[in-house]
Amino acid sequence: MVNTLQVFKKIGLFLLVISLVTACSNSNGVESKKSMHMDQSSLQEADLQTVDQNKAKEGSEPPKGIVRKLIKTADVQIETKKFEKTIELLEKSVSEFNGYIESNHITGTSMLEKYDDDTIDELPSRTAQYTLRIPSNKLNAYLSKINTIGNMTSKSISTEDISNQYFDTETRIKSLKIQEERLLNLLKKSGSLSDIIELEKELSTVRYEIESLTTTIKTYDSLINYSMINLSVTEVAEITDTTPPKTVGDRITAKFKDNLKSISTGFKNTTVFIIGNSVLIIIWLIILVAGFFIARKAVKKYQDWNIPK
Repeated sequence: MVNTLQVFKKIGLFLLVISLVTACSNSNGVESKKSMHMDQSSLQEADLQTVDQNKAKEGSEPPKGIVRKLIKTADVQIETKKFEKTIELLEKSVSEFNGYIESNHITGTSMLEKYDDDTIDELPSRTAQYTLRIPSNKLNAYLSKINTIGNMTSKSISTEDISNQYFDTETRIKSLKIQEERLLNLLKKSGSLSDIIELEKELSTVRYEIESLTTTIKTYDSLINYSMINLSVTEVAEITDTTPPKTVGDRITAKFKDNLKSISTGFKNTTVFIIGNSVLIIIWLIILVAGFFIARKAVKKYQDWNIPK
C-alpha cells in the first residue's frame, strides 16, 4: 500500500514539472512575439517622425555654414570670319579646361560657296551649335577664353539654387538607412516564416528607394560640378563692332564708318557682279547692238518702199 502511494506521488511530481516547463515555454514565445511587434511599432513611429521632420524642412533654408548647391547655365553667341579655325580652337579649349562636349551640330553654307552662287542672299551662313560641360569653378575663366577665340556678341548666365532639394534628399537617405538597419535587426530576431517574408519585402522596398535617391544625388552632383554652356558660332563676312559709342562724336564717327562700309560693300558687290558676269554682259551687248542695226536697216528699207516715185 505504501509502495503504491509513493508511485502516485512520483507520477504527480513528474506531471507538475512537465506543466511548469510547458508554461515557461509558452510565456517565452508570447514575449518574443510581443517584443517583435513592439519593435515594428517603434520602427513605424520613427518613420512617421522622420516623414514629419522632412515635411517641416521642406522649403526651409539649408543649414548655416554649408555651401549652397547651385546649377549654372550660360548662353553664348560668337561670330567669326575663320569658321574652321575657330571650331578647331574651340574644341581644343574644352579639353584644356577639363570639360567635355555633350553635343554639337553644324549647318549652313560657307562664305566661299555663297559668293560662288547666284543665290547668295538665300543661303544661310554656317553656324555651329555646341552644348559644353565645363567645371563650375572654371566657368568664368572659360567664358573669357571663348572671347579670345571669336567675337562674342551675346552672353547670359542663369543660376538655379537646388540646395533645399539636395539636403532634403540627403536627409531622406539617412533616415532610410536607419530603417534598413532596424529591419535587419528584426530579421535576425524573427522566427516565423510569415514575419520573415514580410520583413524581407519591406527591406527590399527600402533598399530600392535608397538606390533611387542615391542616383538623384549623383545627378545633382554632376549638374552642380559641371556647368552647361549653350554656344552658338556663326560665320560672317564682317565682324560686328560690339563697342558702344560713348560721346556724340563717337556716334557720328560710327555712323560715318557704317555709311562708308555700305558704299564699299555695294561697290565690291557691283564689281564682282560685272566681272563675274562679263561674258554674259558682252554677249547681251552684241545681241543688242546687232538688233539695233538690224532694226534700223529694216526701218530704212520700209521708208524707202513707201516713198512715192
